[in-house]
Amino acid sequence: MDGVKRYYGSLETRLGNWIVYGGRAHLGYYSPDVWWPFPVHAALVAMEDQVFQSLHLSRGARVLDAGCGDGQVAIHFAQKGLQVHAIDVLDEHVQQARQNVREVIDKVDWNAKVKSDTVTPLDALTVEKGDYHDLKPVGNGILDGVYTIETLVHATDLDRVLSEFYRVLKPRGRIALYEYDHWSGVGVQETNQSEGQAMDKVRLHGAISNGEIRRSGDPSPVLQDRDEHAAAGLVGMLNKAGFEGVLESDISRNVNPMIRFLAYFLYVPSLIVLVLGLEAYFINTVAIVANYQRGWKYIAVTARKPAAATGSR
Repeated sequence: MDGVKRYYGSLETRLGNWIVYGGRAHLGYYSPDVWWPFPVHAALVAMEDQVFQSLHLSRGARVLDAGCGDGQVAIHFAQKGLQVHAIDVLDEHVQQARQNVREVIDKVDWNAKVKSDTVTPLDALTVEKGDYHDLKPVGNGILDGVYTIETLVHATDLDRVLSEFYRVLKPRGRIALYEYDHWSGVGVQETNQSEGQAMDKVRLHGAISNGEIRRSGDPSPVLQDRDEHAAAGLVGMLNKAGFEGVLESDISRNVNPMIRFLAYFLYVPSLIVLVLGLEAYFINTVAIVANYQRGWKYIAVTARKPAAATGSR
């Protein structure tokens, strides 16, 4: 958690999320034939709409935003009719998300609202501090859906996270995970020593899990079996957790306009950062270029909990 806090608390990360993404700290979704990534806001909302559609849920469905950041995605989904419970592990994210929610609620037409006896999904939107490794406060089998957007990279025990997602879902509950593919090992091999060193710095300063987990009662970290994860990929891990109907879509072409633009724009600055050893302060600059060069894959993975399932696996 300390690494996650350092990463999101860095000036570069905070400024980048504000200037480039307008607080929506995820990539945009574009038509495959698009080169120019602007306007960015429309593409960011389009990505959120893709996640929403992937869940296949009706109005009033209860969903978990696992890693909500400043709450913009949760607000967008609530405005579409879902009842969202948003969690984040960082206090500053929770505070900012709650502030953003309050600002949106303040814009509600209260004259129209008092004439209705129903509670709207926006009223039901909650933001709490929480860790997706341990969702005990959420309860068993009460949610219709769970989604993540570029947050599983920080999971130190992904098997446990997926097991927790499974536990909190109702039978037939759905899951949508939109993530860089950090698990299958496809297309992510460093081709030379310098590239490998750059990626080591990205993992270190970008709070990307390298498979360290803690056994119950043991304060010292141990290395997880990453070979198993590399062989199975996220799809295999979801199947192992008990999910069915697992589907993976490679949407790299749809996010490439923004990644490509940033990689070209930041190429020279990334070299300067590496030469001066300033990766701890400008790790996003290095990460964007290094990952574009080595060919990261961006995936959308959906699945559901079996109809007859109960509890956790």
